[in-house]
Amino acid sequence: MSRRVYVAFGDSITDGYGVSRGFVSFVTERILKACPGLDLLTVNTGMSGDTSRGGLYRLGRDVLDHRPDLVTINFGVNDAFSGISPEQFADNLREMVSRIRGAGCEWTLLLSCEAIPDQWAERQVLPYWGAMNAVAEETGCVYADVHGHWLRELEGGRSESELIIPGDLHPSEEGHRLIAEAVFQAMEESGILAGL
Repeated sequence: MSRRVYVAFGDSITDGYGVSRGFVSFVTERILKACPGLDLLTVNTGMSGDTSRGGLYRLGRDVLDHRPDLVTINFGVNDAFSGISPEQFADNLREMVSRIRGAGCEWTLLLSCEAIPDQWAERQVLPYWGAMNAVAEETGCVYADVHGHWLRELEGGRSESELIIPGDLHPSEEGHRLIAEAVFQAMEESGILAGL
């Protein structure tokens, strides 16, 4: 079996800001458990503070040069506070997907983020998840609705304090486990796992 390459591309959530293990590590662990014998190389090119515009700039070096078979893309929160409109954000995602596909990558998955405890910030970010979902439908990518999964867990009784780093807006390690759940579920339901 030939080696498969998974590139995780995004901002501080992908980078695993503030935690010893982020969702990329948990997703990789779950893939390997579900696919015994798979030779998988995971490359995490998350960059704290990055936007989809910055992601486009570094796409060649940080994604395409690794010749990936699977890419997860996670931007949006920083875009909402960097003067990048939801429409521009959607255009940037389309360009990323087009270039990744053009390089021969078989699977691209777009993922939203956790619910932000600050209500004002949460309202600013919501249109970006709508734009991401629309791009996924338009391009035939897989959309992992991390935001929706997170809200359902909160409604079911999970404590926000358990899922967010104290005094911060970033997910805790337990929050990253929750993100990984949503991502892995999307991979299962879309057939990505079977294809790996």
